[in-house]
Amino acid sequence: MNWRSILFIVFISSIEIISIAAQTNTQVYTSLKAATEAHELGLTVEIIDLSKKKLKVLPEELREFNEIIELTLNRNKLQEIPSWISEFTKLEVFRADKNNLVEFPICLLLIPSLKEIHLGDNLIDAIPIDIDNLRNLETLNMWSNLIRQFPASLSDMDSLRTLDLLYVDMTFDEQRWLIELLPEIEIEMSDPCRCTFDD
Repeated sequence: MNWRSILFIVFISSIEIISIAAQTNTQVYTSLKAATEAHELGLTVEIIDLSKKKLKVLPEELREFNEIIELTLNRNKLQEIPSWISEFTKLEVFRADKNNLVEFPICLLLIPSLKEIHLGDNLIDAIPIDIDNLRNLETLNMWSNLIRQFPASLSDMDSLRTLDLLYVDMTFDEQRWLIELLPEIEIEMSDPCRCTFDD
């Protein structure tokens, strides 16, 4: 084998490596500008982290990245999640801890690929009754919210393994009911409160 043949093999191998890298891009993009530049280079943008951007509204430009599998929006000022998030049909991990969400984002119920939802430290007062639409959900983190309703449909979620309800005010009876409802689920809860709640 002459040196030209060797160089050709090395060249072809390099192209294959670059191609594989482009297909399995796991870089975390922390700005839409960086994500857009990568997208224009032909890379598949799969992970975007827009934490601490002081966002009150999600920018429409985010919709371009329909291959996304992980979206993090922690520590912003979001009061709602737009319905077009349901267009992310490959999304597996959604994080929006420490925002101003007053309702569980119903649009998430239209994304069956979701495996993790993190909505800790918001103002959410209920888990939707249709939560069992998320057949692949393994982790539901709702710590430090104002939740007063826990749907029985949680027990129909065969993939659910972890439910984080730390710092959610619950009475002893409410906690006992939830533990009995979800005997196979690891539930994180604070000590029960002695408070009374208005119906």
